[in-house]
Amino acid sequence: MKVLGMTGSYRRNGNSDILLKEALMGAEKAGAEVEIIRLTDYQIQACQGFGLCLFRAEGCHIEDGVKEIWTKIGESDAVLLSVPCYFLESTAILKQLLDRGWVLAHRGTFRGKYASVLVPYATRGWIPYAMLQPNIFFGILGFHVIHRAAFNVQGLGEAVHDEPGIEKAHRIGGELVQAVRDQDPTYRSEPGICPICQDWNIRILQDRKAVECPTCGVRGSLTIENGEIDVSFDPKALAEYRFDREVGYNHFTYHIKPSKDYFLRTREERKERVKKYKSYLA
Repeated sequence: MKVLGMTGSYRRNGNSDILLKEALMGAEKAGAEVEIIRLTDYQIQACQGFGLCLFRAEGCHIEDGVKEIWTKIGESDAVLLSVPCYFLESTAILKQLLDRGWVLAHRGTFRGKYASVLVPYATRGWIPYAMLQPNIFFGILGFHVIHRAAFNVQGLGEAVHDEPGIEKAHRIGGELVQAVRDQDPTYRSEPGICPICQDWNIRILQDRKAVECPTCGVRGSLTIENGEIDVSFDPKALAEYRFDREVGYNHFTYHIKPSKDYFLRTREERKERVKKYKSYLA
């Protein structure tokens, strides 16, 4: 069994590295072969929105370090992701990679693999979207995420002083290995308001009669009982969350795939109309 550690921080031996390496030590102790890569060591170009990559066997045409990252993930049974929270959410390098995962998401290349997420952050209350990018990343790729944990570490390398945090990271690594071994996707961290991504972000819909998890797209109703706010999700909604295999298939088949014919059919007309914009402020 192999566990791949990925860090989304430029700082070597900082908090993200420390927590990730401790988790990898836990995975190794549990019997896994481990490896670590730094996303910041790779050239990750932005997605160009080409679109045709979805219809071509070779997929994305961009030649950079992303193919090697996908190969590393493909060779692994599970992934430990450690990414710091900067300005309320994860670092940009993860979003850059996430956007490039479009093709793999629709093909289900990594669906069924396992993952856990570690997020070091500095200031309490300043992490409302810390799990957003990791949740979308592993959601579109179809991973089972069994741990999502945030670690309050204010200073550089301060994680080494957080003994409970170090112990937790070690345990997360070991439990990830056990989950893969048992093929048990049971979520093991503190649950959130959304039973799919376990996050706490809720979006009020325009009709003001319903709410949804903006990440998973599952809708429910807001309730207040004894002063406590809660959300009740319909079981049918939970079965049709955004990253479900069947929902993804329908999204591609009935929304994306038909657009190819329209694109080709209107190509010449579009070329003529776009001249106006090519010449403006050229």
